[in-house]
Amino acid sequence: MTHAHDEQVGALPFFYEQAPAPVYGTSASLFTLNSHRILLSHEVKYDYRVVTTSSAFLIAGHEVRLFQTCHNAANSFGVSIMIDKGQIVYSGDYIVDYETNNPNYLFDLQAIGDLARRPTLLLMTESLSADSDGYCSPNHKLTGHLAPYLESSEGRVFIAASWENTYGIQEIINLCVANHKKLAFSHETKEILDELERLGVSKIPSENILNADDIFRCREQDMVILFLGYREFLYDHVSELAEGKLNDRKMFLKPTDTFILASPPSDSIEEDFTATVDKLFRTGCEVVYLKKKELAGMHARKNDLKLLLAIFKPKYYLPVKGLFSKLLANAKLATSMNIGLNHTNTFVMENGMVLDIAENGVAKIIQNSNIDVRELLVDGLGVSEVGNQIIEERTKLGVDGVVIIATTISRSKKEIIAKPDCQMRGFVFVKEAEPLLKEVTNIFIEELEKGLKSDKFDKDKVQEIFKDRVKKTIRYQIRRDPVVIPIIEEVE
Repeated sequence: MTHAHDEQVGALPFFYEQAPAPVYGTSASLFTLNSHRILLSHEVKYDYRVVTTSSAFLIAGHEVRLFQTCHNAANSFGVSIMIDKGQIVYSGDYIVDYETNNPNYLFDLQAIGDLARRPTLLLMTESLSADSDGYCSPNHKLTGHLAPYLESSEGRVFIAASWENTYGIQEIINLCVANHKKLAFSHETKEILDELERLGVSKIPSENILNADDIFRCREQDMVILFLGYREFLYDHVSELAEGKLNDRKMFLKPTDTFILASPPSDSIEEDFTATVDKLFRTGCEVVYLKKKELAGMHARKNDLKLLLAIFKPKYYLPVKGLFSKLLANAKLATSMNIGLNHTNTFVMENGMVLDIAENGVAKIIQNSNIDVRELLVDGLGVSEVGNQIIEERTKLGVDGVVIIATTISRSKKEIIAKPDCQMRGFVFVKEAEPLLKEVTNIFIEELEKGLKSDKFDKDKVQEIFKDRVKKTIRYQIRRDPVVIPIIEEVE
């Protein structure tokens, strides 16, 4: 686990019992892993091996050396694994930042240089920002965005941020100290900050801490209230504050307050983010939210990537982690540098493809030996395979609603013995429903009676004909295409 973020640990509980190998990571990564397990109620016991960012150890007889990198999770690292023909190096998520003097976020150029004295057989680097020009730094910093509000605000300043962005949390603390602000926080946020202090990741000077009991005794312009949380749970917490539903009645918003959402949302939670912003505006306070274009994610851009490529000068290069277009941009960047990389030794691969390094050190993609890879739905509680049909049906459920009709028949008596019960959800108002309900029910009865009168009752055929007729009827009448589910129970 190269750093303490959820994408490093999210899948682990679902396959760990099938592959119970030791898990290597820093104490900060262990905190993330356990928090993720508790949050989602996973009962998994890991064989966890705590390491530092400069650890060296053996796995299966191979020397493994770590080197510290700069990312928005404290104490991130890259990995070097020695094999007979040289080392395999993985960068982890990183940026090149020479300005930081915080030991938790150092880009250890000396350690990287020492490793580069060894021959590098294969280098793997992240690709999430490989198509962005220049260096990431200093576009990743919160300070310039937040400082004007902390310096000039005449009321309270609320800041909401992801607890996984420990780099940003430390920036907020530093700004509060520099501007002589008092920091207040909810009970949940205090627990996170206490844990980060225990891990040596961040620390708030005692003179800058405002206890909950003293909130009404502090001048509003001297106060910053911090909310930390995880993904959509952070936005849920902020929404409760905006709606006045927090259990802590000392926490509320008023028009003289400024609320800053300092964590741009990921693609999967943009709807939660938008709904939260709307609720904040309804309170009358000043709302500030940072956009992705304003605050760069701490991922390697072109110049960040070029630096590692130039230092390691690998025999083979494998871009990893990112959309195919990002992998391709990373590969094109590498082959343009005149360091011996070209289309024969730079690989762009998709999930399931196999890169084989033979005993003689020659690497190649094995043709026709793809590992069976399928899309899975992970909802935090379980995992299931998801095909296109399931996705389409869920889309229809959300947009066009559902029709469910059920009855009981006697195959031996060839008759319907229970009156059909039809329910419609998600696409028709109650006052419009009765005529349509009656028509759908009549179609169901008609098709059932036809099927029962035939020499051999074919339930599947009856259901398919019914679904087709109902879809056409509803599409004609109200221009909707709902999911139709007929249920036919049989008794002797």
